[in-house]
Amino acid sequence: MRARCLHVLLAGLALACCADAMAEWSLEHEETFAGGRWFDPVYWRLETGFLRNREEQYYSDRNATVEGGVLRLEARREQVPNAQWRAGSRDWRVAPRTSRYTSASLVMREPLHFGRVEVVARTPSGAGVWPAIWLLHESDTAYGEIDLFEAVGKHPDTLFAGVHYGRDPRTRKHRNDSRVLPGFDGHWHTHTLEWTAERISIALDGEPWFRFAPQDATLPGGADPLRQPMRLRINLALGGSWGGRIDEARLPARFEIASIRIWRWTPGRGAAAGGLAATAVPAPAATAAAPADAAPATGPARPATTMRWGR
Repeated sequence: MRARCLHVLLAGLALACCADAMAEWSLEHEETFAGGRWFDPVYWRLETGFLRNREEQYYSDRNATVEGGVLRLEARREQVPNAQWRAGSRDWRVAPRTSRYTSASLVMREPLHFGRVEVVARTPSGAGVWPAIWLLHESDTAYGEIDLFEAVGKHPDTLFAGVHYGRDPRTRKHRNDSRVLPGFDGHWHTHTLEWTAERISIALDGEPWFRFAPQDATLPGGADPLRQPMRLRINLALGGSWGGRIDEARLPARFEIASIRIWRWTPGRGAAAGGLAATAVPAPAATAAAPADAAPATGPARPATTMRWGR
């Protein structure tokens, strides 16, 4: 009996190894900003207007610049006209004629369907700032979101990661975690997401600290919000439903990006059409480096106080 159990176990391990070997990570896109090079406009675009969470900034393409070898998303206090303004509207996005604040949001033009995302970034501090690196799927039947990284200035030196899923944003469920890292704000860190049909794994400076199984988000009726194509966004928001009061003395605030790398995940020929045979696919070695003034990286520390948060 023991021999049979051992044979079954070894066979299972062999199948998993074969599936891992057949599955592939392939580097699809890379952005580094050394030498003042602008991001690829075929791959990315900048969002404009009032968009989400009753945030107070108006997104503008003027707030994204490349300086000193980094992409800088800058939040400012400045009055600008709202190009979407409609007199008499009750929609908060088009009702204001002007905005008191501006910032920037970078978004992929085409969605990613499973992959590995690595962003080397430096986070601003100050009440009201809300930098984020996240993926979003929206449709008539499902809402899925993966927050690779978020921070809010009212919780200094705290980073957040998590997932949101449901039939729509209003009724979505949340799974999330947070960490307090003294000295986190204002220093360079590497944020990494590995996303397949079987797992979501988020790491800081190479140390995994948040995991979630996408199948646990399957909705009654079969909708599968965390296994749908999503667009990556990197943005700096101000205020809004979670950002809170804005400390104008801390503006302008800058969310700086040294590099962005995106790998596509491709299942091997042996994987089933509706899912993946492997539960753990080896990731490629990452060699992204922060600028020369980067501080030594530190991994996730103690959990922060539990907070209700999210988009």
